[in-house]
Amino acid sequence: MQLTPYFFILFLDFPRYYTMKFFITAIFSFFISLGFSQENLTHTVRKGESLYSISKKYKVSVSDLELLNPAAKKGLAVNSVLQISVKNEAEEVVEHEVVAKETLFGLSKKYNISIEKLKQLNPNVESEGLKIGQVLRLSSSKNNSVPEKVVVEKTKKEKDKNEKKEELQEVFHTVLPKETKYGLSKKYKISISELEKLNPQIKNDLAVGTRLTIQTFRKNDEIVVSKEIKPISVEGLSKAEKVIFTASNNIGTRYRSGGTDTDGFDCSGLMFSTFKTIDILLPRTSSEQASVGFKIDKNFARKGDLIFFATGGSSKINHVGLITEVSENDIKFVHSSTSLGVIISSVTENYYDKRFVQINRVISE
Repeated sequence: MQLTPYFFILFLDFPRYYTMKFFITAIFSFFISLGFSQENLTHTVRKGESLYSISKKYKVSVSDLELLNPAAKKGLAVNSVLQISVKNEAEEVVEHEVVAKETLFGLSKKYNISIEKLKQLNPNVESEGLKIGQVLRLSSSKNNSVPEKVVVEKTKKEKDKNEKKEELQEVFHTVLPKETKYGLSKKYKISISELEKLNPQIKNDLAVGTRLTIQTFRKNDEIVVSKEIKPISVEGLSKAEKVIFTASNNIGTRYRSGGTDTDGFDCSGLMFSTFKTIDILLPRTSSEQASVGFKIDKNFARKGDLIFFATGGSSKINHVGLITEVSENDIKFVHSSTSLGVIISSVTENYYDKRFVQINRVISE
């Protein structure tokens, strides 16, 4: 019987009762949300922040951030709010942001993971290559798996300690006469297969004068190979080998009209400077150099011969190079290109094949 007055009062005070009930429910929900706030967070974007830096702050992957915040794929706006789902430590994903001059080979060595595994985890790398600022996944979050032997840089102190022990060096090497892939692999302490991966053009032929890119690990207490090729003795080389060595040593030098030194070469200036080292004084222009020595049939060309082209839209000779390699179906030559500077090119290239004029033998030995 005591329930009747209670329900009567409740009926009369219906609005206030439900207002109080709503208030209590709201408070309860608030505290419940606090209990789960460690799992589901929000982040207000600040100036200079990126998805990568935010992912590192909360120890989540960039892909997870994009999944929760689809609009972030197009870019982050300052003061925009991101939803963040914090994962357990066991689900942490290892990622790396690509910086300038990094390669798959270098990253595979840095994180002790195979190139094939990197491509598998990042399918777009196969078709698009590496891009500065691109975030690579180095382990899969599925089944809490961790990539084989991945080295995670836990602290700055550990990172500095590791860097002191071993550094990745990128050097350049210009192929000299009589050098082999085996000899270069031993010199730079890398495998022949790695050498070919970095320089696909040498898989079938190691041409004299070819500029190779080489990445190798060297400890700090070891002698680091200089990025500049130091002059070596040319004693014992034939005249043809000497001029090939001299010209090839300038690969990478810029083109400069009228140039005859390392500040820049034009095509005839490179030949003029090169042949001067074996006491042969060539005329200064390519058309005049075409009258020196005697013409040779293309099928009998050899290293050290001069090769001439007409690139000006007429039959008049206006370009010259030095033959560095002759094979059954190809002739390679070093020359100074107006757009690329001193490089190695081939007569099989459509541009030079159509503009070839003649070959002259200046060295008679």
